Amino acid sequence: MSIYVRLRVAAEAYAMPVGHVREIADIGTVTPVPGLRPEMLGVRNLRGQILPVIDLAMLLRVARTDTPARLLVAEAGGLAAGLAIDEVSGVGEMPEPTDESDSDLLSGAVLDGSDLIGVIDVPGVFAELERAQR
Repeated sequence: MSIYVRLRVAAEAYAMPVGHVREIADIGTVTPVPGLRPEMLGVRNLRGQILPVIDLAMLLRVARTDTPARLLVAEAGGLAAGLAIDEVSGVGEMPEPTDESDSDLLSGAVLDGSDLIGVIDVPGVFAELERAQR
């Protein structure tokens, strides 16, 4: 068992290893930057650090029904970014992901009761964003 931050993106349940989560904040003011990919909402100044803000729903190809309200600041390999999400539903232990995923952005899935929770692969998310900027 490992500790995960459980979150909701649109109507989907996801989790992220707590070791990749720096903080959770309100979405705040995001400044658009012309010429970015559609999932890149812009940048946000969070306590003096300028962070790129990514719409996680768009990146995961999940239909968004509402404007994201929270910013999950994730980090991996010396990189940090704000991921626009809908809400954080908790922090706690979950079993390691066992079900494989077709997405390079997920390390797998966990069945928790009747909920299927996709486990976000943070290094995979950052690698995808870097690949797309080339």
